[in-house]
Amino acid sequence: MPLRCPSGASRIAPLISSHAPRSASSRIPLRICSSCRARLSSTWSDDRRTTHQPLRYQFLSRQLSRNGFCRYPATPVASYSTDSQFSFLTDPEEPAPRTPARRLVVLGLPTRRRSLEFSGPVTMDKEEIDHLAQTLQTFEYQVPDENVPSEILLFKPDILRVSKSRFDQLFKELNSAFLGPQIKEYLQQTNLDIAGGIARVRKKDAVNLVMREVWRVTVAEEIAAEMDVIREKELKFRAMDLFFMMVEGGTLLQQLARENRTRIILNSANNTVVLKGTKGAIETIEESLKEIPEMVVGKELDMSPLKRVGEVDKKYIPGISRLTTVFLEVEDDTMKLYGEKPDGQLNIEDAQRLLFNSLDLHLRETNSLLGETVLAKSLTGALYPVFENHTLPWMYRSRPWYRWRSVRTPKRHEEPIEHDVSETNNPLLNPIRGDQVAYTDIRTILDSPSTASDTSPATPPPPPIPENAEVETTYHAVLGQILHSSPTLPIDRDPKSLSDVLLTDPSRVLCNSVPRLIDFLSSLNPVTYTYDFKILLKFSPSPWKHPGNFELLPPVEMELHVKPETNEILGLKISAVEGHNVTDVLMPRNSCDLRFVRRRMARVEAKTGAVREYIRSAQLDVLGEDRLRAGEELVLNIPKWMVDGVKRTERWEVDEENGVTQEFVALNEEEGGMTGGCEDVNETVPTTYYFTGMETRSSTMFDFEGAPLVYSKVEGGASGGSYDEVVLQCKKDEIEYLTPLEEQSLGREDEIEAAEVAAMAVEGQKGWLEQLEELRAKRAEAADATQETKPKDEIAEAQSHESKPEQTGMEYLFGEGEEPARSTNSTVRSQSAEPITEEANEVVEEEDDSADYISNAVFQRFVTTARRLVEAVENTEMDRERTRPKKL
Repeated sequence: MPLRCPSGASRIAPLISSHAPRSASSRIPLRICSSCRARLSSTWSDDRRTTHQPLRYQFLSRQLSRNGFCRYPATPVASYSTDSQFSFLTDPEEPAPRTPARRLVVLGLPTRRRSLEFSGPVTMDKEEIDHLAQTLQTFEYQVPDENVPSEILLFKPDILRVSKSRFDQLFKELNSAFLGPQIKEYLQQTNLDIAGGIARVRKKDAVNLVMREVWRVTVAEEIAAEMDVIREKELKFRAMDLFFMMVEGGTLLQQLARENRTRIILNSANNTVVLKGTKGAIETIEESLKEIPEMVVGKELDMSPLKRVGEVDKKYIPGISRLTTVFLEVEDDTMKLYGEKPDGQLNIEDAQRLLFNSLDLHLRETNSLLGETVLAKSLTGALYPVFENHTLPWMYRSRPWYRWRSVRTPKRHEEPIEHDVSETNNPLLNPIRGDQVAYTDIRTILDSPSTASDTSPATPPPPPIPENAEVETTYHAVLGQILHSSPTLPIDRDPKSLSDVLLTDPSRVLCNSVPRLIDFLSSLNPVTYTYDFKILLKFSPSPWKHPGNFELLPPVEMELHVKPETNEILGLKISAVEGHNVTDVLMPRNSCDLRFVRRRMARVEAKTGAVREYIRSAQLDVLGEDRLRAGEELVLNIPKWMVDGVKRTERWEVDEENGVTQEFVALNEEEGGMTGGCEDVNETVPTTYYFTGMETRSSTMFDFEGAPLVYSKVEGGASGGSYDEVVLQCKKDEIEYLTPLEEQSLGREDEIEAAEVAAMAVEGQKGWLEQLEELRAKRAEAADATQETKPKDEIAEAQSHESKPEQTGMEYLFGEGEEPARSTNSTVRSQSAEPITEEANEVVEEEDDSADYISNAVFQRFVTTARRLVEAVENTEMDRERTRPKKL
């Protein structure tokens, strides 16, 4: 069909050179109408008409010469090429087309270089223009040779002996799926000899040749049509059935399709499955798919106790299904969970655990945020994306995370930093409230309970701790990056105030990935040359056993110290979290941030029958390849003073096997429940706990300026992530280096002593027993003397630091040449709206004579060491920087 104008031809027809090989094609001629010719002739000036040829040929000649369509060969040739007989067609005024730098083009064999003579543009005759015009105006269909053979081969049957009906069906499919030139092009690639050539063969004959001569398909009269004729059948299923069909990448459907030679098409929008195959194969697959509902086990979960503290976000449901291969259905206050046998029940327990963790509850935990700067004004910086999803828990991986940092690059420190505790006494700024605090106030923030704010209610204060309670208080600092995430975060690179960023109330998480961390650790002296391997189990009060008050009960952690070579449990420790206070310090001019943590843990009795049975039934074999698993519920005896005031009733029943079972029912009334006082410290209350997570930790200790620096490799599985953790511990005493023999006996003193006593008793050496008792008495006296005596140097140093006035300089923090103004450090959106007063600063623990007590001087030295740790990690040279030659 002729086109009406040249512009249409340039848009529709591709440019085909005249020397290109021609195959069977349909040509579309292009004609210039009289109106276009008149319009073109009116736009041309008289000085351009240099020949007496018609205007049509002058126009085509100039356009073809200008665009380079008349050059041969079609590929661009450089003007300095020595092997081109068509170099006279190159215009010297136009630059030669450049070849991309990433490619190499062979321009010719090495020859002697010579200059090229240009004779200028040549006027083409009428025959050449007619030939080029025909080439330009013709649309030629070219068959993609590299794709057609593979597509045609897909129609080749696996069994070459077919019935007459199957042969006719295959003939129609092949005839309708491909064009005649494509079939002939496929025949040309074979060695088939056809009289008269392939070009003269009709399409139906070409298809018949492909099936009979190339593929050798034969028709067998004894084969019935029902045996091999391809049919199509559509089956209707539920959404749950389609989910289990596609579990593990659809391996079930792939196996059925491969074994029965059937094409299976799954349509999730309509919940249908389309089968294309023989009648017998379709019947076999249909029977296999109908067995899927029989392999499914289900469980209904009451979500009403969780709705009181939060709603399960539906965006987490697809992630839970992928991690656990469990199908979830939400119906009002009930969540239905379906799993496939034989591991369906275990997978349902995992899905239930992830549903509970998706609420992201932080029981008995407070959080605050500080930001560091050198200017006495609002913090300015920008948000930079961080991609470390493998180090984050599963529910934080589906959103973008950003770290707020300064736009200006910090200066390097060439001189060593002087050890001065008072340098950390610089004020910090709360970006939301405008309060100014200092590094010396970090302990006050950690030790103070949370208060209500505009965005979050106050956490209930923990119960008072009795004097004789077994409680351990520890402080430590964690290196990492504080990340923020919110759909409304301003993620442009323009500097902005941190208070503007926090107005969107973003989520916050600690990413333990730190640049240059491994290179820094390799430069430290290890305290121990062995790894401490332990399994950490985390528990939360069961919302289904304590539906009305589970958030008021303390969470519990169980530590199992394991010898990885033999899978032997060396020690067991269970602790209830009385308080977990976190203070994040943003350091925008450094490569990482700091998180200060104060944990107060109470000892829980571990030598009970319920704990022994729980550990015995758990799968904690670290040597095997099976997945580590733990039970769903555990009953623990919690100290009564930790749950004092929690209103509930306890009902005890006896089952058929004379076993005691308990059930707790929460009460909302103010009257009833536990009494207001706790007379006996050792009095406990049985409480049901729900397993929420597990992780393995392989730790070793380094010495950083006399402080213990613990490096741990943490593995939390598919849901918990994998990351490296660096923790700086706050200790009263300096590090004690252990010998290899002492490392083997670390944590096993009681076991070794009991073995020695048993060996002495068997041998009948009573005298050695008396000597052992004397040795114990001497050890006890030496320990008491060590606790009572305090070095004079430490006392003098503490007094000098406490009496030294506060300074405002923070030159060592950022390498500034001039002394900056009061350093501001941004903070706490979960704290109260009132500024920190002097009374709050006075709320500090009174000093006692216990060995674990941390004085203010020791804590400030710990804060200074943590700040130096950040600078030391950032200033560490990487391995490739050490080996790289310096630029001159």
